[in-house]
Amino acid sequence: MSELFGWFSDGMILFGGFLSFLLAIGEFPSDRKHRFQVLLSLTLVSLGFMQLSGSLVLNPNAGQDLNLKLWNLPLLYLPPAFAFLALLSFLEEDFRYKSVHLLFFLPFLLCLGTVGFFRMVEYTGPSSEIHWNIQDPISGTGILYLGAGIFSLGFVFPIFKILPQISELKFKILFGIFALDCLIVSLFGIVGLTFHPIFLKLALITVTLAVSLVYYIRRKYFDFPETVKSDLAKVKYSRTRLEGLEVETILEKLNFLFESEKIHRREDLSLAELAKELSLTTHQFSELINNKIGKGYFSLINHHRIEDAKQLLSETDKTVLEIAMTVGFNNRSSFNEAFLKLTQKTPISYRKMCKPL
Repeated sequence: MSELFGWFSDGMILFGGFLSFLLAIGEFPSDRKHRFQVLLSLTLVSLGFMQLSGSLVLNPNAGQDLNLKLWNLPLLYLPPAFAFLALLSFLEEDFRYKSVHLLFFLPFLLCLGTVGFFRMVEYTGPSSEIHWNIQDPISGTGILYLGAGIFSLGFVFPIFKILPQISELKFKILFGIFALDCLIVSLFGIVGLTFHPIFLKLALITVTLAVSLVYYIRRKYFDFPETVKSDLAKVKYSRTRLEGLEVETILEKLNFLFESEKIHRREDLSLAELAKELSLTTHQFSELINNKIGKGYFSLINHHRIEDAKQLLSETDKTVLEIAMTVGFNNRSSFNEAFLKLTQKTPISYRKMCKPL
């Protein structure tokens, strides 16, 4: 029975690793401006490496190798670091990388330096086996494993903080399950280090379940991020900064910028620049479009770009690439991705529908 569980758990862990890589490929955007998708992809890649290396470390045969156990350590600190940044980019409308964000990777760098030190100093102990106890007498490697569990636990609290702000029940349940998965992974990791390595396997199996849930959500509910962002925006802007402003006049000017001046065709258009066009602060503009239009910045821009593209596809003979570049995309791939997301059709199938032979 234990052997059957071993085969099943190893298979689940490996499946989670390969699924993470496949998801990362699908999530990585052609347009690097979509920072949330970039960081989500990097989170998934780091999870994939963590899963595959973890399955080897927990293998009774391969796992006895000291080098493998040591070099597995830094990989445990990468997914939480990328996940922290992905969460920030999800929450902030106009997220920008800052030097302070490098602090998220400080635990990874410290662990990497410690592992390098371990390998440079020849170990003279009686055995090369690393025990799964934080009192490991070798050199405190158990503490590094425990630190990874605590570090990932810190990522869980911001997720649970978001949960009450989600209004739609099905999304609240899905987000709650994901948050619970993250909590269980961290707790299993900590318990596994202090009691028995079986909990470490359970932690990696739970990661597989979490990745599978990400796959389910992204395939079934493509509008999940925008829906959650909209709910968060309502809470964020509950104390309005639009008092005293002629909101309807501003919305009319915004519509004029899109419909007549085609401002969305500017590839490098940013939230700050568009806010400046309307004589608003970035916070006021973000509140305006979220509360009055019900869209985030990138969602609003892509909506107008795709509406513009639909008109060009039906009324002109321009190629898909020419239309993509005209409406503000920098390549055909990102255009196809956005078009399919908003219309559930490819640009070519939409053109055939509008202009049948």
